[in-house]
Amino acid sequence: MTADLAELFQSAMTLLPALFAGAGVGFLSGMFGVGGGFLIVPVLNLALRVDMELAVGTGACQVLGPATTSLLARRADLRNTRLPLTIAGGLLVGVFSGAHVLELAKLKGTVVLSGREIDAVELMVLAIYFALLLSIGCFAFWESRREQAGGPRMLGRIANWRIPPYGEFPEFERQTVSIVVLAWFGLTVGFVSGLLGMSGGLILMPGLIYLLGMKTQNAVASSLVIVWIVSFQGTIAHAWHGNINLPLVVALLIGGTIGARIGSEAGLKLRGRNLRRRFSLMLLVTAALIGVSLLRLLLS
Repeated sequence: MTADLAELFQSAMTLLPALFAGAGVGFLSGMFGVGGGFLIVPVLNLALRVDMELAVGTGACQVLGPATTSLLARRADLRNTRLPLTIAGGLLVGVFSGAHVLELAKLKGTVVLSGREIDAVELMVLAIYFALLLSIGCFAFWESRREQAGGPRMLGRIANWRIPPYGEFPEFERQTVSIVVLAWFGLTVGFVSGLLGMSGGLILMPGLIYLLGMKTQNAVASSLVIVWIVSFQGTIAHAWHGNINLPLVVALLIGGTIGARIGSEAGLKLRGRNLRRRFSLMLLVTAALIGVSLLRLLLS
């Protein structure tokens, strides 16, 4: 009986930091109006010292909770499912490919750099996170400054690639879009999500608006459906490889729900331009912290 109580106490002490971490990530997510999947994995690995592959799988599963809640609250209709269903195949292949690459890195164990043995999964995931957050943070900061200066938005970069066959999508600025382009876009989003354990929302909104030229309101609705599909697929893929810790998922969900509520109230007090600038700074600060951890990993 005493051993059981000690084990229960130890489990509680392990999950308590996850509860507070989930609350912090939820607060930032609620404030900036984005999913916190891109923060969960670095926090679990760097702050709570959870093994990287377990952090990725747990992060992917945790995102499914808020994704389902957001989708039900939004009540997306059939018009919002046309694009997600069009790219669902690409998302599926991408998610399972990303999860498979993560598993290959886990099986490899370590890599040798400059005579040092470094965990392959941790090195790969941290390096990709650093590059991704740094690039998106710089773009978001540049875009906020550009908008402040009154510059025009540059939309639909890849929507102009004319590769047949085409599909009719009224939600895009250019209503006829290449199915091939959309499929590869879905494959890329799915691969990054499966590899990093994030929902893909961080790259979805900029991708839909700036690369594919989707109208903002339609991008929000379509993004919710795509995030749910990716989260569902990612949960299955990482559960297949045994990379999910359900008690940790529950702790993150509870903390995230509380934090998101408080963060939403705080976000209402900030203007949109200030919100975007602070969001970009948050991405850059997170990238800097990951960069420091990456240097320590390489030099230790």
